[in-house]
Amino acid sequence: MSTPKPQSTIMLCDPDLQKVLPALRRAAHIARELALRTGTPCHVWLDGKMVNIGAPLPAKPAATK
Repeated sequence: MSTPKPQSTIMLCDPDLQKVLPALRRAAHIARELALRTGTPCHVWLDGKMVNIGAPLPAKPAATK
């Protein structure tokens, strides 16, 4: 038996505000896809840390003296 997904307890009366969260999720998904497709990083805040969820950053060359 699985537990149901918790529902948001915030009720918004304005129809435009009701569309904000889905729009932000779509934009985040598209940003990540674009980062992977173009080879650019995409940083997000995850578990209290800044994490790159896009393409990996290029390795820095070793400094020579």
